[in-house]
Amino acid sequence: MIVWKNKHVIIAMIVAPILAIFAYFGIGAIFGEKPQPAESGQVYKLVEKPNCRYASGECGLKNVDFELTITGEQLSGGRYLLNVVSANPLDGIKLALVENEAEEEAPVDMRPVGTDGLKWTLAIKSPDPLRDRLHLVAMTGGTLYYADAATKFTVIEAAGEQQK
Repeated sequence: MIVWKNKHVIIAMIVAPILAIFAYFGIGAIFGEKPQPAESGQVYKLVEKPNCRYASGECGLKNVDFELTITGEQLSGGRYLLNVVSANPLDGIKLALVENEAEEEAPVDMRPVGTDGLKWTLAIKSPDPLRDRLHLVAMTGGTLYYADAATKFTVIEAAGEQQK
């Protein structure tokens, strides 16, 4: 008897993947973690988006509905200007450029651009994109959001050449 001519086997091969997909999403909907609004006085981690890990020119940090975008530009004298744009008004941002996890750098306050609390800026020493990391803490309404992000995004590749 040839298995491929049996109609029960053919129907099972069609129905089984469909049932598996429904079960996957059904279990996730029933037992999965539901996003909760941020509570005042709590601390939440920001996840770095993939554009932080390659030479993109910008770095996105996100936690549910809270999002920061970091961009920058090279200044003269070995300095780098970091700009942070927030989707939510912020009360303040502290930032530290660290070479490795064991190193403890004192965080520096970023300066607001304007009065709405959406744009922030700070001039730092030029980061080494292979070793340095950004440690950032943002505060809004008594809630703290922190992140540890790569600095690879500070490298801008143009026309086959690499600039830092």
